[in-house]
Amino acid sequence: MKKVCLFLTVWFVCASSNMPPDQDELIRQKTEMITADIPVTIKGEPIFCKTALPQFYINRQFKKVWDESKAGELIGILEKATDEGLTPNDYHFETLKSFSSSNRDDMEQAEYDLLLTDAFLLYASHFLNGKVNPETVDSEWQAIRREGDAKAYLDSALVKNTVKETLKALAPDLSAYRGLKNALAEYRAIQRKEGWKEIPSGETLKPGMADSVRIPLLIDRLKISLDLKSTIEDPFTYSDQVAEAVKIYQIRNGLEADGNLGKLTTASLNVPVEERINQIIINMERYRWAAENMGDHYVMVNIADFKMQVYKEGKKTFEEKVIVGKPFRKTPVFSSKMTYMVLNPTWTVPPTILFNDILPEAKKNPAYLVNKNIKVLQGQGSSATVVDPYSVNWSDLSKRNFPYTLRQDPGPTNALGVVKFMFPNKYNVYIHDTPSRELFNKTDRAFSSGCIRLNNPLKFAYYLTKDKPGWTEETIQKRIDDKKEQSILLDKPLSVHILYLTAWVTEGKVHFRTDLYDRDQAVLQALQETPPSL
Repeated sequence: MKKVCLFLTVWFVCASSNMPPDQDELIRQKTEMITADIPVTIKGEPIFCKTALPQFYINRQFKKVWDESKAGELIGILEKATDEGLTPNDYHFETLKSFSSSNRDDMEQAEYDLLLTDAFLLYASHFLNGKVNPETVDSEWQAIRREGDAKAYLDSALVKNTVKETLKALAPDLSAYRGLKNALAEYRAIQRKEGWKEIPSGETLKPGMADSVRIPLLIDRLKISLDLKSTIEDPFTYSDQVAEAVKIYQIRNGLEADGNLGKLTTASLNVPVEERINQIIINMERYRWAAENMGDHYVMVNIADFKMQVYKEGKKTFEEKVIVGKPFRKTPVFSSKMTYMVLNPTWTVPPTILFNDILPEAKKNPAYLVNKNIKVLQGQGSSATVVDPYSVNWSDLSKRNFPYTLRQDPGPTNALGVVKFMFPNKYNVYIHDTPSRELFNKTDRAFSSGCIRLNNPLKFAYYLTKDKPGWTEETIQKRIDDKKEQSILLDKPLSVHILYLTAWVTEGKVHFRTDLYDRDQAVLQALQETPPSL
């Protein structure tokens, strides 16, 4: 009823006036309809910024804000939205172009102004927060986000006459994002030249072997992606030169860098250029989600790359392999602060592992708990008592009926190894050591139940305590040898960012990774849909 009344009021004011409404009055009428949630379209185009746009015009007393020069700058920027992996027509590009620069009546001028404002606000918002809300495509994506007020940027751009400069500056100020933007242009150029030909499957090719079909195709493929830049004298022989180029490709794509053309490397080389372009676009969006300021000193774990890196004042200061969650027990994406580490940690078995893994084994044979050095505790805190696992009727226990806590004492079989690194989060995920060190030799390292297992964790412990008085490598090793649990507080909390990136650029080279958790397709589909209203 309220919407109808408002619409009738607007109509009555216009109808009762002797003078037709001017542009500002028409803008006021349209914004009031938007505020009242009455559908407003302009040449069939919806208004997306239903909150920000009316607020912007109210602050401007409904004045027209766009002149031809500023409008031309905006339309020129929108035309190049594809360079950012975005779609120009999401921002009314073709419709804005269709407005004639002359002979616009007041209604057309008002609608043109509204559409330009909506386009700027939407485009700016997509740079500031991403086009897609990550939580709508992945509920476990909780990393800190970029922030910014699109209205404030529009105000500033109009006052300073810096529409083009303002929008360009809103792109993430990250070398990785700029690298992906350049890679997008390069791979689109490859696409325009019809990409690359498929390499047939066959026996694994190694240096010294010959193949008149596959090796020439491989050489062409490596040259297209710039992994091979030199001339090959014998295009039918798998030379050391070709093997070195294959190694470069394998490193870029997270494969075992043996230099041989095996099944996995062939499959990776045959991924169509269109899929690589989509992968780049998806991860440009992920960088638009991520906060630019990750901290002066921070830890970044890329789940899809099975790697942890530490950066201090813009420089990488530490890097190690990690093991992450299995596809059915995904490591979540989030940000937190590392505040302390624990030497010789005990392990209180979390619910997921307790009921899915350990309880079924205990029901088969309680000796499983004894062999794993896991104690059964009844009660809480200091009043908890140890229960003989052989005295428990395990067959009667379930998720709804489990009056015990299972805790593993420090030792060589402890699931957390000799050290864990703690950063509070609702997922009960942390970085820790592991007794299963052989798993770090695998290329695909998705073996955990969600936590992050770190290769060479003591090396990281030494890194964190190198400037801490009273703590040396010898001191830490002595405390570990004591087999007693001990916490070490960090002098300054360290930002931790757990991310999921399947494409990025390092030192000018684009890297791709397998979509371990099948998260890419949902992002791509959301990017291809009409933008949601803001």
